[in-house]
Amino acid sequence: MTRFVVPDSVHMTAEDDGSVILLNVTSGQWHKLNRTGNELFSAIRAHGVDAAVEVFASRYPEVPQGQIRLDAEKLLSALVERGLLEPDNLERGSGGVPIALAPRSPVSLKPKLMAAVALPLALLLLRLPFRMTVKAFKFVKRGLAKRTATKPEALQALAAAKRVSRFHPGRVACLELSLTAALTAAFRGGSVQWCLGVATDPQSFHAWIEADGEPVTDPFDDPIPPTYQRVLAV
Repeated sequence: MTRFVVPDSVHMTAEDDGSVILLNVTSGQWHKLNRTGNELFSAIRAHGVDAAVEVFASRYPEVPQGQIRLDAEKLLSALVERGLLEPDNLERGSGGVPIALAPRSPVSLKPKLMAAVALPLALLLLRLPFRMTVKAFKFVKRGLAKRTATKPEALQALAAAKRVSRFHPGRVACLELSLTAALTAAFRGGSVQWCLGVATDPQSFHAWIEADGEPVTDPFDDPIPPTYQRVLAV
């Protein structure tokens, strides 16, 4: 389970009606969650997204569980983007699952050119506070990705990211590679989801891209283990 914590810069005040007021001292912005939003907010903080979905599914059986999950992921993404929640002990730039950087899938020239631009941008964005990384990626997607990328396009973006990453002198793990692939797809006009997840036994962090709700992996790579649970999709 990935824990999400409220940063020290955020102050919370509970209201009598079950809502909560949040002040982000860093941005100077006030936010309010109604009673239901506050309950989901608290459940995500305490148990993670999957457990929160289970709690709400049992509490509101008339609501489809898929809709509850979608609402939970949207809320989590919005809270992270606004700096009201952040992953606990997320090690950016060095953490995550190592990725083989010698793909054998053929890669055409255009994706490689896009990936050559996407990699340094991804490395730069990952040096920012995580909420800013998420916000910047959303901005790029919103501006450039006008359609949903097909699975072959997403695979080409991933393969191009891996090919270009071979020339980076530093270590490239799943976080850097997945964001590079997601940016590459966006530069070509296609939208993929940038996903972060965790496995609990053993505890490990992973990041990947998805197209049409399915993880995208190079055919020569091992598939993403089912033990990884998605906790954030951007």
